[in-house]
Amino acid sequence: MKIFLSYSSTDTADFKIEKIVEFLEFQVDIKRVYYWARDTKGGETFDDYMRNNIKISDLVVVIFTENSKDSVPVLEEIGMAKAFQKKIMPVFEKVENIVADIQSSRGVRFISNFRMFCEDLYHKITGKKAKFKESNPILEFRNEMHKTFKFNKSSYVEPELRDVTETYKEEDKSEKKLPLISYRIFEFILFDPINRGSLNVITAPPHSGKTIFLFSLKHDILHQELLSNYIPFFIDAEKLIDDSRDLFHRFYDYLLPDTDDRYLENFEMFIKSGKAVILLDGLSKNTNPEELLEKLHKFVLSNNARLIITCRPVIHDLIRGSPDIEEKVHLYMLNSFKSSSLFEWVVLNKNNYEQTRLHQARTIYLILKERVKQKEEKGERVVLPSLMQEFSM
Repeated sequence: MKIFLSYSSTDTADFKIEKIVEFLEFQVDIKRVYYWARDTKGGETFDDYMRNNIKISDLVVVIFTENSKDSVPVLEEIGMAKAFQKKIMPVFEKVENIVADIQSSRGVRFISNFRMFCEDLYHKITGKKAKFKESNPILEFRNEMHKTFKFNKSSYVEPELRDVTETYKEEDKSEKKLPLISYRIFEFILFDPINRGSLNVITAPPHSGKTIFLFSLKHDILHQELLSNYIPFFIDAEKLIDDSRDLFHRFYDYLLPDTDDRYLENFEMFIKSGKAVILLDGLSKNTNPEELLEKLHKFVLSNNARLIITCRPVIHDLIRGSPDIEEKVHLYMLNSFKSSSLFEWVVLNKNNYEQTRLHQARTIYLILKERVKQKEEKGERVVLPSLMQEFSM
């Protein structure tokens, strides 16, 4: 198949004319796409270029824009296409930019997602599925996250975690006897091959930094060279649609809406290869957390997947009381308060003036240390972000 592309030169960059041509000519069915910037010969007039190339083309694709609807060359190309009785396919952002007698022709809307536009264009032309030069579309998703995801890592105080898995298996054990795990050690455990296919459940009270903890992990996966082969998929459990479909489809629709399962096979491949890391936030806010928890457990076991769940402490109790959720389950408590955190936090977040920074940080540290002591004496749980918010008011 040969295609003639009609467009206004003013739109070359905005409508990615060269990339459209490159994409179409990559397809097996399309032998050639003629367009003005490349296919005019030395000394050839516009009329000769237009007549010779439209005559041998099977289809004329017209890019209709504010610029092209009043463009004399574009209108002449449309007239020539009609004279040779060629099919005309409009590409447009707004229907009103299409000339009146072509508005009834089946066309393609130009959208910001260029890949989806190309797929739609090729499907409308041939009825077939398009091929792309890149190896995996999910990698584009990662690259886009790398560009757009913002997280101020420099002001984040990395918390500690306490592995309480054994505590929930043997009730007579005390949580306080179990050692604390640093953030970095937890990250090492998460990406250890042995951890694949495990359900990692992290609990903490409300407003204690669970979501920020997952954001920090997401940032590390996107920016650390050692983790460059992994893709973080952050999912808000409260917004996860509860229906009868399997978790692959539910996760996919949450992450890549409006793609009609086109990349589902690629998504599954990354999950099953262990290169995808599902970061599921706020399980306890889901409409049916108990049922979802059981499905998540089966999901990680059957697909050897990497999954981290954050939730409130009640979910740990739910797991302990469920005989079906035992195999490869790791339970952690997020410990956002540590003795160094107060000083670290105020240095990173509270002071901008170097000459008073150390003195102010030390003063704040002493005040907050006393408040922590008072709360502990009353038997109240110490939650660092809440203390910081209280102090800032």
